[in-house]
Amino acid sequence: MSVLTWFIARTKPIVWRIALAYDIRLERPLWGRGMHPLTFEEPEAIAGLGIPKTVVFNTRCGRIHVGADCVFSDDVHVLTGKHLNVQEAEQAGLPLHHVPESGRDIVIGRHCFFGKGAIIIGPVTIGDYAVVAAGAVVTHDVPARTFVGGVPARVLKQL
Repeated sequence: MSVLTWFIARTKPIVWRIALAYDIRLERPLWGRGMHPLTFEEPEAIAGLGIPKTVVFNTRCGRIHVGADCVFSDDVHVLTGKHLNVQEAEQAGLPLHHVPESGRDIVIGRHCFFGKGAIIIGPVTIGDYAVVAAGAVVTHDVPARTFVGGVPARVLKQL
C-alpha cells in the first residue's frame, strides 16, 4: 500500500465529519442515507459492478434490498422517504408533510438495469431482469422481465 493510499484511508472519516459540520455534501458510494438497512445480495460483487457514487439510496422510511448483478447508471435515486400529502395526513391524524418511519421497503430483483436519472419511490418490488428507462419515475411494482419508462413509469415492453 502506498503512502498516499494509507493517508487517504486514515483521513477519509475525518474529512466526512468536517464536511458534515460545514454542511458540505460528499458523495459516499453504497451508503444508505437513513436509519434502515441497505443490503446487497452479493456484496463482494458490488465493487466489480462499479455502482457510481452519484446513486442515492435513501433508507429513511424503509429498507432497501438489491439483488445480484444489478447495474445502476449515474444519478439514480432509490427513495423510501415520503412526506404525507393533505389527504394522507388527515386520514392518519398526523401533521401535513409528516415522514413515516417505516413500511416503505424497496426490493430490487436480480439482473436489473436502471438508466441515468431513474427515480424509484417505495414501497415497490422490482422483478428479476427488469429494465428501468433513463428518467423514469417508478411508483408501482415492476413485473419481472419488463421494460418500464415514463413519468410515472409504465410497462413499455415485455422482455
